[in-house]
Amino acid sequence: MKSRTACLAMLAACVVASPARAEPPRSVDARALDVAGVKTGMDYNEALQAAAKHFNVPTGQIKPDPFPGQNIVTGTKLPTYFAYEKDGAKLTVHFEGRVPPDPTRPLVAWLIDYEVPWSKDNADAMAKAAVAKYGKPSNAPNTLPMQWCAQPSANPGIGCANAQAALELSQVHMKLTDQAWQQARIAFVSKRTAVKPAF
Repeated sequence: MKSRTACLAMLAACVVASPARAEPPRSVDARALDVAGVKTGMDYNEALQAAAKHFNVPTGQIKPDPFPGQNIVTGTKLPTYFAYEKDGAKLTVHFEGRVPPDPTRPLVAWLIDYEVPWSKDNADAMAKAAVAKYGKPSNAPNTLPMQWCAQPSANPGIGCANAQAALELSQVHMKLTDQAWQQARIAFVSKRTAVKPAF
């Protein structure tokens, strides 16, 4: 009887001492996040004003695409990006033609890119600032890269692999993307150029 009681006591101790189940990956809607004040989905002027406000500079100090090409959605010449650089740090915001087309807001930010010069101190500072601003990454405990997204894989080694809005920090390089805007443009162009065979 004593040995049975001792065994039960040991079993109970093992259960109490066993580690809790790992927390599921953290879901974060990257479309609600910003880099330097800029979010995906913003139009050109919204993004420009947001970046200027964040860096506390006039919009004229933010450089537009010097060679705008013909936008495949609007059929007019529009910038594909703007950039701001200071002390080696650079922000670049990339645009697609908005789909469905909107004449008053023809462009949409789909990629926000921010980078600082490489050094271990800068990489450590970027990681610390990112966690302070965005919270625990969706692919924690992985740190190279750190990722935030709404549908992270249950395997943190895979992280935010599928096509979705995501924020990614790889040492000194941060990217906030929403590929849905690119996919919408591709579908729009494909539909517009579709031809019914008549042979």
